[in-house]
Formats: sequence, C-alpha cells, structure tokens
Amino acid sequence: MMRPLYIAAFVVAVMLTYGLYSMKYEVQRLESKLLSLQTGLRSEREAVQVLRAEWSYLNSPERLQKLAARHLELTPVSLHRLAALDRLPLKEILPDSGKRGPEPNPSASKTSWNKTSSRNAAIADGDR
Repeated sequence: MMRPLYIAAFVVAVMLTYGLYSMKYEVQRLESKLLSLQTGLRSEREAVQVLRAEWSYLNSPERLQKLAARHLELTPVSLHRLAALDRLPLKEILPDSGKRGPEPNPSASKTSWNKTSSRNAAIADGDR
C-alpha cells in the first residue's frame, strides 16, 4: 500500500519539477523578447525625434523663403493683370455621360458674382 503512494508522489514531484523548469525557461524567453522590444521601441523613438528635427528644419520659413527665391521665378502681380469676374469667359459645362450630381443654382451664385464683380470692377476702374 505504501509503494503506490511513493510512486505517485515521485511522479507528481517529477511533473512539478518539469513544469517549474519549463516555466522558468518560458519566463526567460519572454523577458529577452521584452528586452528586445524595449530596445527596438527606444530606437524607434530616437528615429522619430530625428525625423521631427529634420522636418522642423526643412519647414523653417527662412529656409523655404530662400529656396523659393532661388528656384521659383515669382514676381508680384501687376494691377493691369487683375480683372473683374464678369469679364472672364465662363466655361461651358457639357452634360456628363451618366454621372449627374446636384444641379447648381445659377440665381444664387449670380447675385454673389454680381456683387463681387461690381466691387472688382469699381476697384479696377479706380486703379486706372
């Protein structure tokens, strides 16, 4: 009667020992994985800081102004190049083939165009 009890206790002890060691190695594996993830996260944060510093430098107004002056041939618009909106030719709208959106309301936009165009015409006539 004592013999089966000793065998069962020995089997339980072996199983517990195996479980303990396997858990120990699993914890070590997870700790090394955590350490590598933390190292990668740290390097990614440093890379983001470098990229933010580069972005800040590249978007500085002084630098952009110098680049625009060097590469773009921009000149101020002269007053004789300004025109009133009613003097501009309107683009003819051709019907779409199948796709139709909401129809524009010409009376609503006409009043705002007339106000704007009359104001622009008065400005343009006053500058001459």
